[in-house]
Amino acid sequence: MNATILRTCAATMLVTAFALAAFHQVTAGFSAVTADGVRRAALAQAPRALPDIALVDQHGDALALSDFAAPAAPATFIALVYVQCQTVCRTGASGQAWLQHAIRVRGLQGRVRLLTLSFDPRNDNPAVLDGHARKLGADAALWKFATVRDVADLPGMLKLFDIVVLPDGLGGYSHNAALFLVDRNGRLARAYDIDRPDLALADFLRQAGG
Repeated sequence: MNATILRTCAATMLVTAFALAAFHQVTAGFSAVTADGVRRAALAQAPRALPDIALVDQHGDALALSDFAAPAAPATFIALVYVQCQTVCRTGASGQAWLQHAIRVRGLQGRVRLLTLSFDPRNDNPAVLDGHARKLGADAALWKFATVRDVADLPGMLKLFDIVVLPDGLGGYSHNAALFLVDRNGRLARAYDIDRPDLALADFLRQAGG
């Protein structure tokens, strides 16, 4: 009887140990319990290089995602959206508009800028992006709007940011969201809650020394 109890306890402890090990792995060392939390922890621990993905901006000009990693380039706050989104993308747009105002008020021009990336290149062409930028009062010197030039590059861009996009059956998409920071070293280094641009800017200033 005692031997049976001991075997049962040992088996239970073994299963628990495996479960804790698995949970440790998927939660990035217990530092996060949600997918967004895991992404934040992963980026903070291992910032990602920006690949040379070809983009087109709201003026129809060609650029590359890697341009935002150029030497001595300003840090960049990035949000991924689609223009017709009526939910979380609006929160992201409001947050970036707030950041634009804060950058001006604090005199941070040249230190930080904004990029809105559309993951709906079939609909969000340069004309649509330009209209969206105008509606938001975007200053072209601070805030750029772009999408991929080749739809084949879209999966790679979404994977870089850990953004999952699913058709919602109504002509739009369901997707997760975050406000990302490309730091002064040109690396995708931070992810913040999409509705807290104030915390994102405060963290950037703290890391940059004010």
